[in-house]
Amino acid sequence: MELREIQKLVEGGEIKVVDLRFSCLLGRLRHVSIDGSFFLRAIDKGIGIDGSSTGYTEVQNSDLRLFPDLTSAFIDPTRDGVLAVYADLYFSDTMDLYPAYPRNVLKDAIKLVRTSGLAEEVRILPELEFYLFEDVEFDETGYAISFIEDKRMNSSYHIAEPYDAFFDTRTQILKYLSKSGVKVKYHHHEVGGYGQNEIELAFGEALSMADAVETSKYVIRRVAEDEGLVATFMPKPLFNEPGNGFHFHIYLSKNGESIFYGDEKNLGLSKTAIYFIGGILRHARALSAFVNASTNSYKRLYSGFEAPVAITYALANRTAAVRIPGYAKGKDVDIEYRPPDATMNTYLGLAAIIMAGMDGVENKIDPGDPFEGKVDVECVREGKVQLLPANLKEALDALTKDYHFLTKENVFTRELIDKWIEAKNKEYEKVNLLPHPQEYVDYF
Repeated sequence: MELREIQKLVEGGEIKVVDLRFSCLLGRLRHVSIDGSFFLRAIDKGIGIDGSSTGYTEVQNSDLRLFPDLTSAFIDPTRDGVLAVYADLYFSDTMDLYPAYPRNVLKDAIKLVRTSGLAEEVRILPELEFYLFEDVEFDETGYAISFIEDKRMNSSYHIAEPYDAFFDTRTQILKYLSKSGVKVKYHHHEVGGYGQNEIELAFGEALSMADAVETSKYVIRRVAEDEGLVATFMPKPLFNEPGNGFHFHIYLSKNGESIFYGDEKNLGLSKTAIYFIGGILRHARALSAFVNASTNSYKRLYSGFEAPVAITYALANRTAAVRIPGYAKGKDVDIEYRPPDATMNTYLGLAAIIMAGMDGVENKIDPGDPFEGKVDVECVREGKVQLLPANLKEALDALTKDYHFLTKENVFTRELIDKWIEAKNKEYEKVNLLPHPQEYVDYF
């Protein structure tokens, strides 16, 4: 929205509050709610926040400043009189962009693609999977966890009504997303029998799509709450049930056309696409530290539920880390990166994927021939494939050794990477030291 339009809505009383939204280091959505008339006066000066409370700075030097990106503004359809705007983070004294802020990092990764002359846009299509429950109860020790399952939650992949219990819920979500400016390709019930759903967004430019993901997660949770439900994007909320993925379809475009399209004999991919895949696979273990950013992530990355476990690429194979969709032909071809889940910081995760792919293009990293068949113990033992990390600690150790592809042109600062590793190691150690309920069953 343009400033003139916002000003008119504020003066007419249609906008009473402006919700300035931003993310903390770990990717959780934060906001500052501002009176509409004050927001108009504050656009040039920004809004001060405490950076130490969001994981960015030390407490002794914690003043940072939020500035709204008006191109991201939309009327919040879930609340009356609220304008939502995503913000960028700046140093409070110099007014320079704060380099460790995830949205700024993604901007810099996109800028690197453009300045290379290779492409003008990074195009992204995200797939959001989530579960809906009637209620969930747990305590912080983890000793008591129970799910209250809706009796209707007994459907399966693409099942139709009346077994698709949440068609109306997803449709309401789509209505709100449309009013928010987020385009949805389709929605359906997912494989998980206990209320698992998927909403697939339409292709868009990477930064706007990262904002759209945050809006989508917000709207999904709001609608679920309104209907007396609980929504979760947790990668593996239920034992022995499919997990929640957060797949990304990606291609680079120039002059409005994909530069991933190429030789039909080579899965329809150009050399650029092959090298981009090569970079992602070369750095896949380090990437896991950003795109599988929780201890729970690695309970999903387990064979048997179409989740990738091996560092491979293949045509139409949902167990591959990078899948070439079998139905995407000719100039519609894209690549799908399947390991991510929604515990990632969307901005940092996307930036890391882009940096890995661009490293592959720059250094002409050949991923070899596409993998055929099924990943099993034998092909791992014979060294035909490498595996993704088995836990968050392995991923963080991989990032410690393999991070230079991220620091090109200072897109990721070393300080940011160190902060991320430190924060995530604390999460790992906390969960690793906590007695597990199954341990009581086996050993008490």
